[in-house]
Amino acid sequence: LAAAWRFAKQTGRTLAIDWRGSCYLDEPSTNAFPVFFEPVQDIAGVRVICDDKINQCSFPGPFFPTWWNKPSIDCVYRPDEQIFRERDELDQLFQSRKDSDANTVVCDACLMWRCDQEAEREIFRSIRPRPEIQSRIDAIYREH
Repeated sequence: LAAAWRFAKQTGRTLAIDWRGSCYLDEPSTNAFPVFFEPVQDIAGVRVICDDKINQCSFPGPFFPTWWNKPSIDCVYRPDEQIFRERDELDQLFQSRKDSDANTVVCDACLMWRCDQEAEREIFRSIRPRPEIQSRIDAIYREH
């Protein structure tokens, strides 16, 4: 999330947090972000879409990485080597500090440790767990 936010900030793009299909939820069409975190509309000057409005969004092509330009049915299964290739392509783009000609940049690969700590801190300052999640965190903290 931090790497995608940093890219959106550098390029003036909107950040869409689309965590549908999460392994942490039973319903694949539910965006996991607002289930676990309070929705936000802005993170340090970057417009954010992260609630159920994501289901009504139609993201314009072309897409980067190019894998996402295939018909939807062809994108259902991504082999590990494709995910690693996308991670490397995204890393190269983000590290270049340049924008992409693509209208939509899909960041669907783990880019952990591939952005600066200030970006990570900004994310942690800007998002909050939902109250019921925070209560469970607090209870575990008190217990242990």
